[in-house]
Amino acid sequence: MNSPDLPVSAPTDTAVPPWDPSQPHHELAADVRWWTGMPIAFGLYGRLALDQVAYREVAAAVDATGRFAENFTNRGIRSYLWGPLLLFGDAADRHATADRLETMHGQVRGRGKGHFEGERYSALDPALWKWVGTSSLLVFYTGYVATYREDLDDEQREVVYRTVLAMSDFDLTSDRSRVPQTVAEMTEYYESVAATELADNEFLQWANAQFDALPVPTLFGPHRLHRAIAPFWRAVTPVLARPARICSAAAAHPRMRELLGTEWNARRAWEFRCYTAALRAARRVLPKWMLLEPLAYNRYRYERLRAAYTRPQLASFGPASTAR
Repeated sequence: MNSPDLPVSAPTDTAVPPWDPSQPHHELAADVRWWTGMPIAFGLYGRLALDQVAYREVAAAVDATGRFAENFTNRGIRSYLWGPLLLFGDAADRHATADRLETMHGQVRGRGKGHFEGERYSALDPALWKWVGTSSLLVFYTGYVATYREDLDDEQREVVYRTVLAMSDFDLTSDRSRVPQTVAEMTEYYESVAATELADNEFLQWANAQFDALPVPTLFGPHRLHRAIAPFWRAVTPVLARPARICSAAAAHPRMRELLGTEWNARRAWEFRCYTAALRAARRVLPKWMLLEPLAYNRYRYERLRAAYTRPQLASFGPASTAR
C-alpha cells in the first residue's frame, strides 16, 4: 500500500493488458474490452451513474455548473464522448485527455447554491474523485456482470473488473483518490459510501426524472432541424428510455433503488431478462462495425490488421536451421 503522501503511479502503456493472448482469461477480457466500446452498453446502464449525484458534494458541484439544466441531453453526450478517447485513443491521446479532464475539473470548486447553499465542493477533492471514478468504472463492470450474471463465477468477475480498471485507471497523484483495485475492495468501499454518504437530494430526483423527458440534443445540426424533430423526439424518448430504466434498475445497488423509489417485481424482472437476452444475441450475430462506436471500431480494425502484418514475420533474424 502506498503512503497517502506519495503519488500513485499512473498505469503504463507497456504493461501487458488482461486481453493479451498471453494472459489467462484473455478471451473474457477481450470481450469486456469491446463491451466498453458499445454505445448500447452505456445507453442501457449509464443511468447507474446517478449514484454519483446521490453524494451531496458531487450534486452541489454539478448543479452549480448549470450544464445539466442548460440541456441535459447535451451534457450526457459530452460526458459519453470522453470515454472513447480515454479507452481507445492512442497512448498520447489517452494521457492528453486525462490531463485535460483533470485540468477542467480543477475549475469546479466553490460553494453550492439554491438547495445546496453553503455546501463546499471541489471536483479534485480526492474523496470525490475516487467516488466519481469508481462509479464511472462500475457503469461498465456492473452492466457486463448484470448481462452475463449466470455465466460468471467469482474469478471471472474479477477479470471483468480488472479489465475495465486497466482501461480506465487514471488517478490523481494521491492514494486517497485511487479507485479500488479488486472486486472485494470495490464492494467494501461502495457499501461504506452507500451507508454514510448516499442520500436523497433535489438534484438527484431532478436528474432521474430528466431521463424520461430528455430535451432535443442541439450539439449537431442547425436550429431549424432541432425544432423540426422536436415532436417526434418527445414522442419516442419515453419508449426508447424504457429499456435503460429497466436495465439500470436491475443492476442498481439496493441503496440507489431505495433513494429513487424503484419498485422491482416479477414483470420487470422478466422484461430485464428479455432485454439482456436480446443484447447477448446481438453481440453474437452482429458485426463489430454495427456494435462499436467509431473510435473503438477503428482500434478493433487496427489490431486485426496489425496481427495480419505480424503473423508471417520471422521470430528471429538468426541463421535458419538446416533441414537434414
